[in-house]
Amino acid sequence: MLAVSDDLQSSLRTVEIARQCPTVVPAAGVHPWSVSKDLNVAKLTRDLEELLEVGGVRFLGEVGLDRIFTPDTFSFQLRVFEVVLDLASRYGAGLSVHAAGAWREVFDLLRRYGIAVAIFHWYTGPLDLLEDIVSEGYLIGVNPALGVQRKHEDVVRAAPLEGVVTESDGPYVYRGLRLGPELVEELLVRIAQIKGVGVGEVAEAVRRNFSGALSRVGLSPRLG
Repeated sequence: MLAVSDDLQSSLRTVEIARQCPTVVPAAGVHPWSVSKDLNVAKLTRDLEELLEVGGVRFLGEVGLDRIFTPDTFSFQLRVFEVVLDLASRYGAGLSVHAAGAWREVFDLLRRYGIAVAIFHWYTGPLDLLEDIVSEGYLIGVNPALGVQRKHEDVVRAAPLEGVVTESDGPYVYRGLRLGPELVEELLVRIAQIKGVGVGEVAEAVRRNFSGALSRVGLSPRLG
């Protein structure tokens, strides 16, 4: 699994967990909700670069922009995100991106910086952007909120399977539903129902998509 982080402290913990668990791929970064004007961007840049150079990190995340929940820090989010994009571009790293209310802006920035691998976490953005995302080789993350969020369901119905990966987004509570890895099996069933295909076909597509993303950032997939 790809394990994302919220800030530098959790990034270090994620890297440590990955050292103990060979099937965990660590992602380091600062979530937009953790960005503030007091954040030491120079230190963050040095710390992330060190993790990319010697820490075995090949993904940065969760990173991105949020115009909906934390619009007051948007200018600082953008500054931090462009630092992350520059690092990802220089080191060939993949990204797990949060883009609430800023889907097109994030997509355009990914293209501008030449990012090859990106996963749009919990995609609920415009349906007309999906074609561009998939054409660019990026992926969208689908999580168990699919069972209670119509917008997420509309996205799954419109998205091709070659652009989808599953995610737990746990621990997080959404509309009374506690999201977590234990719900992913049920999530596969729901995706299959919406797409009108077998569960095995969905599972294989997710496996293939994730494996391809790992390969493109220089990791050897071990997907069981």
